[in-house]
Amino acid sequence: MLLITPLFANRWLTALPPLWLLGVGALVATLVILACWGVLRLVNPRLAAEARGSLGDGFLGPFAWLLLSLSAVAVAFTPLVPVNSLARSLGRLATAGEEVQTITVAPQTDLQAIPLNLRPQELASIEMRSSAPLLVRTQQPIEGFALTKVPDVELNADEPWTWSRSAGQTNPFLGQRAQLEATNKTDSPVELSVRWRLVPEYPQVALLPWTAAVLLIIAAAYTLFRLIPRRVAAIAAATTKEAIGQPIFAVALVAGAVLLAAFIVIPYNTFGEDVKMLKDSGLTLIKVLALLVVVWTASVAVADEIEGRTAMTVLSKPVRRWQFVIGKYAGLVMVAALAFLILGSILLSTTSLKVIYDARESSKTDPLWSDCANEMITVVPGLVLSFLETILLAAVSLAVSTRLSMVPNLIICFTIYALGHLVPLIVQSSVGKFAIVRFVGQLFATLLPVLEHFTIEAAVIGGVPVPWGYLGWAALYAGLYATVALLIALVLFQDRDLA
Repeated sequence: MLLITPLFANRWLTALPPLWLLGVGALVATLVILACWGVLRLVNPRLAAEARGSLGDGFLGPFAWLLLSLSAVAVAFTPLVPVNSLARSLGRLATAGEEVQTITVAPQTDLQAIPLNLRPQELASIEMRSSAPLLVRTQQPIEGFALTKVPDVELNADEPWTWSRSAGQTNPFLGQRAQLEATNKTDSPVELSVRWRLVPEYPQVALLPWTAAVLLIIAAAYTLFRLIPRRVAAIAAATTKEAIGQPIFAVALVAGAVLLAAFIVIPYNTFGEDVKMLKDSGLTLIKVLALLVVVWTASVAVADEIEGRTAMTVLSKPVRRWQFVIGKYAGLVMVAALAFLILGSILLSTTSLKVIYDARESSKTDPLWSDCANEMITVVPGLVLSFLETILLAAVSLAVSTRLSMVPNLIICFTIYALGHLVPLIVQSSVGKFAIVRFVGQLFATLLPVLEHFTIEAAVIGGVPVPWGYLGWAALYAGLYATVALLIALVLFQDRDLA
């Protein structure tokens, strides 16, 4: 039994439901992958054995350990989270929609009870329409409670009355179940039509299906990559395995995990904005560490192999030079993906915990678990954009490594990283200057990647959500620039003497 005070438990346990949702999503993905492997074992045992053997090929092994770790978190946190309310919201997530109920109110009736099959906490909007004048009460008084009273609704014939949560109006119902009381003063029955739309009480539970879907898409993409371009996949697997075996990879992960955990208790002195500073610092840290691992791996996997004549041995087999370059780049992308998956999971966890810690340190009202989940969700677009920036610079690093060794590669890549974030400032400062200054500014803007497209510090600070369309355009820009860098790498490597 945990030796903690109830206050401490209530505060810190609030941060667990979002982590539990991530863990259950990973558990679902793990079970689906195991089920697919079981079916494959029955249909094609040889291919199933090959799939099992690929656990040691670099990417799949650490990815499997990440799934198992998150699944273990889900199992461990299950007794500590409100499973019933989360499951109810998950069920409503699948059945959200509109319903209609028609009731006949008898003539000369006073306060006829009309139960509705809905929970007020899930109500997004409601509309009532009657065939004749009708008085409808939505809130019944509760003895001993002084609550905000919603006025009774006076319905006229065929004139609808509507309520919407998005309009910021007070919920017309109280308690766990909704009920109307209709008063019909006419001498004929009145038809009352009630239409409502239900949504999950906690829409943040969408973390679970999204986590499972993303992990399954990654597993499916890796499987297809291993099966279709086999020679390229073999080179990529060797590159990933070599990167994981380098001490720099383990050092980056350990240092990143320790620093991300330390960010929880570091005082930023921002007057209540420490959570935003943690997200900004965490994203920058993960990006820099992943870039360091990628540049180091590119130098070891390409430059050192060329200098050590290992590349000539590989190309003596039925492997073309373009396959060698593409395979190396795919390996770098998988290394970056592992770094972002592992450290990104830690950043999401520390963000949830930081919300509780910041509330305690600032003497704020204890936040809800949904507040922790909302802060976690805002980190995800930043992780996606940072990953796109890393794989763009990975292509640049690969092109440089075809001709230069590790130290020049590190200097050039991090110089491009620094100048790429300053491109808008360079262009703006060159306006109205001498012709040579304008020329240099335009040259930098043309040759260097505009890495400011991949930063969302302003959105994080302002609390503005990042639209999906922006992520799509950023992915297109990263893909185009990486393609150009890979073409340059192919040209440089094609003429490189390996003997």
